[in-house]
Amino acid sequence: MKLNYELAQKIVDKTMDVLGKNINIMNNQGIIIASGDSERINTFHEVAFNVIKEKKPIKIMKQETYLYKGVKSGINLPIYFHGNIIGVVGITGEVSEVSSYGELVKNFVELMLQQEFLNKQIELENRTRENFYQQLLSNSIEDKEVIKDRAELLKIKTGIYRGVILVKPTIDNCKTLTNKILMLYDYLDFKEDDCVFIRGEFIVIIKAFKSDDADSVNSLILEIAKSLEKELVKRNYKPFFGIGQPLKGLEKLYLSYQSAKYALKVGEKLSYVYKNRIYYINQLNYDFFLPLIDKNIMSYYIKHLANINLNEIFSEKEIGHTIEALIENDLNISKTAKKLFIHRNTLLYRLDRIKKMTGLNPKKAKDLFILLWAYHIYLYLK
Repeated sequence: MKLNYELAQKIVDKTMDVLGKNINIMNNQGIIIASGDSERINTFHEVAFNVIKEKKPIKIMKQETYLYKGVKSGINLPIYFHGNIIGVVGITGEVSEVSSYGELVKNFVELMLQQEFLNKQIELENRTRENFYQQLLSNSIEDKEVIKDRAELLKIKTGIYRGVILVKPTIDNCKTLTNKILMLYDYLDFKEDDCVFIRGEFIVIIKAFKSDDADSVNSLILEIAKSLEKELVKRNYKPFFGIGQPLKGLEKLYLSYQSAKYALKVGEKLSYVYKNRIYYINQLNYDFFLPLIDKNIMSYYIKHLANINLNEIFSEKEIGHTIEALIENDLNISKTAKKLFIHRNTLLYRLDRIKKMTGLNPKKAKDLFILLWAYHIYLYLK
């Protein structure tokens, strides 16, 4: 490990906060690279150079300072990292005063260096994992054996369910929101096999599951998204969520990603209707097919084949709500009326009116299905 100014100065500042004495850190050439006295930075410290050469601490009394270049009284100790001297730490002051905690400061500096090294290793490992996941989402690794080998190297489990949750900020930038999500890691029970990173306009959450039961996994991923939304809303963040189908096997992860993107695409278009921010591919129902149909084909179908004037009919919100309620209640008039909080006769009058406006009888399953499609096409195109 090589000492640099940023790291060394951070260590100096933290040590001085505790000690209240000036601290210098010199590199393996004896150059002061960090100090409580900024004027001494980038100057040569002859005693530090000797410490490195002799591999032992050196104390300098006040009356001895004139013998050395760039030196003040105090104690200077070698900094070891993995058995090698990488620099020197010096404490300025009367030798009788600073000698007693010289070894303590040296150990503190070495401990901070070790922690910094571990942090860098973790950061490197996380970046390597992220790059691997990015490739999986792009479906750019075709060989399953290569996927398996790289997963083993990165200690990523292969034969478990994983699902993708996409978070799309509204007015917030991805980096700010990603940091907030990472802060919620523990609260949301994120595990070692989970990963969060930015991909284009999305924040990608890859969630791994211990359960081998598909139904359980499908429920869990939705609950995680709901919990995350709840916590973010508390912090005044209101992003959209797209949830992909959890699948078993890393080679299928891109399918979960694509389905999450698809759910988000449909959800954003229809959010003004459903007032939701979470859209799960498994819950799109008939809206699933809308983005697959060319808008010109939609318009042609409605105008020429179904012979429906969308704006004229569905500008009255109660008509669309009535059609959906009738579908949800299996064409049961009494249950539908109860769902809509209206009298049964009021519902019958409304259904008769829909028939006169469209030529389609909403009491018949075939006609009701056409009306339902027309309503959702209207919402999507709007």
